[in-house]
Amino acid sequence: MIQSVQRVLGLLEHIAAHPDGVRLSELADRQGLNRSTTHNLLASLEQLGYVRQSDRGAPYRLTGRLAGLVRPQVEAEQALRARVRPLLELLTRQTGETSYLAFAAGPEYLCADAVQSREPLHLTVSAGERAPLLGTAVGHALLAADGELAGRIEQADPDGWAQHAEAVSRCGQRGFAVNHEFYPGVSGVAVALGGGAAVGIAGPTSRLPKARLSEIGRQARGVLLPG
Repeated sequence: MIQSVQRVLGLLEHIAAHPDGVRLSELADRQGLNRSTTHNLLASLEQLGYVRQSDRGAPYRLTGRLAGLVRPQVEAEQALRARVRPLLELLTRQTGETSYLAFAAGPEYLCADAVQSREPLHLTVSAGERAPLLGTAVGHALLAADGELAGRIEQADPDGWAQHAEAVSRCGQRGFAVNHEFYPGVSGVAVALGGGAAVGIAGPTSRLPKARLSEIGRQARGVLLPG
């Protein structure tokens, strides 16, 4: 492991997870670096065109340069979003709960599309929302389907991984993840699609006891991964 490469990628990943930008002090603390080292790394990234700072002391943000490196992935995600949208609509009709498509994004997942439940009391999920991988049904589905991603998360957060490793393993065994009240009053299930994508279905815990969650998990697998 080349330490300088590890540090630079760590900075980029943290900035990418915060579209509104991150200040130098937070980046230094997050990466466990002194501020001088962090400033030098960011200055190099800025000269290369990967990050920008509107004014001295302002938060650092990503530029569009990285997007050019991942354009094929972006196009693949757009195609998947178009293919999955009718399935989200079907799952919401069948289950009565909100269905959404999400992609892994560092230690979090990013919601890319959602179909809201029509029930008066329901979970509202919006494109662009983020949530942690560890502790959530969507996150556990993504981790169970991607050993490399799971290894990175385990290395970055060994305590968190130890707390949730059994739940990730259960997801791998049954083909869907279940989460009971990661957020108070909200429960859900998720199925991984491969390629760093998963579909979650969630709603009020009052309508989703554990037996119902398992039923929806099996139902979602049949819709999303037929055969």
